[in-house]
Amino acid sequence: MYKITAEPGYLRAELFERETVEETRAFLDAVIRNNANHRRSRVLILVRASKSIFQVVAHGLMECFQELATMTPGQIALVGDTRDLVLSHEYIEVIARQRGLNVRSFRDEAGALAWLQDRRHPNERRQHSERRQQDRRASLEGRQSAR
Repeated sequence: MYKITAEPGYLRAELFERETVEETRAFLDAVIRNNANHRRSRVLILVRASKSIFQVVAHGLMECFQELATMTPGQIALVGDTRDLVLSHEYIEVIARQRGLNVRSFRDEAGALAWLQDRRHPNERRQHSERRQQDRRASLEGRQSAR
């Protein structure tokens, strides 16, 4: 079962009780078709009460993400409601980023929506994140040299 709605500024796609890879493909195909009509550059995918899938490349599911990102380059946020789904989505995020896609995994819908609604250019967000990491490293190095 799934529900797809065009919200202001993003496409919301919810998948419930998914059991098989075929159900996942049917859902992603429906998301692609819906977004062809609505042309949203941001997509929120919520997966609830479903089995996780870790062989996304072997099952050809990454092609669905690539097609979705090619149609409307932007952001795709993934949210899972169990630990296994979050791990599965984190794996999808890694593979997608290796392919140059802007996909992120989130533990909750609020975090995903905040990321989708952040209007800064992606490079600005990345620079901010990199600055935080540099600040943390500098802080750690400062503590280590003080010892």
